[in-house]
Amino acid sequence: MFFQLIYSCTCFLLLINTTVAFDLSKRQAVASRSCGNENNTISICSPTFDSIWMNDTDQEITWKWNNPTLLQYNTLDLYLLHQPTEGTYEVIKTWPGQERTKGVLVQHIDNSWYPSQISDNSPNVSWTMYFYIVGADYDIQTDLALIPTQHNFFPVPQIFTLIQISRNTTATTPSTTTMSSSPTSTPSSVAAVTSGSNNGNKKLPGWAIAVIVIASLLFIAAVAALIWAYKRYKKRSNTNRRSMMALGPNNAGGDDEKVLILTPTKNESHVAIAQNIASTGDISSIHSSTQQLWSPRSLSPRQDEASFTSEKPQLGLNSDAHQSSSILSSTDALMIADTFRQFMRKPEWNEELELQKQQQKQGAGGDGTEAGGDATTTTAATTTRSEEERKRLGDQLLERQLKKEGTQVQSIDKFNH
Repeated sequence: MFFQLIYSCTCFLLLINTTVAFDLSKRQAVASRSCGNENNTISICSPTFDSIWMNDTDQEITWKWNNPTLLQYNTLDLYLLHQPTEGTYEVIKTWPGQERTKGVLVQHIDNSWYPSQISDNSPNVSWTMYFYIVGADYDIQTDLALIPTQHNFFPVPQIFTLIQISRNTTATTPSTTTMSSSPTSTPSSVAAVTSGSNNGNKKLPGWAIAVIVIASLLFIAAVAALIWAYKRYKKRSNTNRRSMMALGPNNAGGDDEKVLILTPTKNESHVAIAQNIASTGDISSIHSSTQQLWSPRSLSPRQDEASFTSEKPQLGLNSDAHQSSSILSSTDALMIADTFRQFMRKPEWNEELELQKQQQKQGAGGDGTEAGGDATTTTAATTTRSEEERKRLGDQLLERQLKKEGTQVQSIDKFNH
């Protein structure tokens, strides 16, 4: 759209430049398209009998193209005549071969339109001139000689006034006088010509009007381009804003749902498992079920929800949390198994408490030392078997879970060593 506007403005500027290249005086030419509606007694519609034309101006000559005397001709000959004496016509200028149906001819008045030339700084001269139009190659002198008898074939020539203005080469304004070549010249016509000449001299030159028109068109084009760019920018901004508003709630809801189902990262899962084991103080419950073995969230649902709520900002800031899943990897399983084995091999177990209780009973019994020793031995053996049983069950559960992950127990031993 913007390029089309620029193209249109460029074409319009070229048209204006072509039109304004002519002198401003061309605007004085008045076209008359209604000449065809005039009566058949005339052949020339412009100029009229009261028209006053001056040199160095553009004028429009119109003829009645549908006059019955002209219909048999495709082309016409136009003549500019001067009558030096009564009944005698002198051809000053001719335009042969004019298309009849065209009906109009625009010409620039120069010195060739006048019967004689005048010197510079001389008074203006008023001439009575005639336009005569006939068929192509027709002998006008024969028809002009029949005008007094009214037996002429073509309509009589059209009379008008032509003013010849001399070139002013001095700083002072020359006096204006009237030299008439015929009795039809009047002082009033000369005065009208003089006033028209003065008004014509006050008009702007053609190049100034061309500059003004071009500057105005460029300004209008610039304003139109700015308005178009602003509207396009506002439209694009509104579209982006509506898109963000439409996608905003969905993204927000998706983030919340992702946070709720995310599991802690690798480091956070290890820390949570270690803290859970240290806080319980009893590792025997680890081997009781698979759920307790692999899930660090063995707390109540309310505590679980509270813990995830507190971790939500951290998970939102950590990009790895969005990429983790609820299924443990092989590396996580190996590290968890290593942590379990370290806690299982610690001496601070419940059997130590049982041994302390037995020693207290031995101190209180006195003579029952031998019996206490046998009880201690029996308790230690029972504890050892219980430990081996729990270890065996734990290894079985661990092996079963690791098989699901694609890891064998042998890799755990290699990892420990």
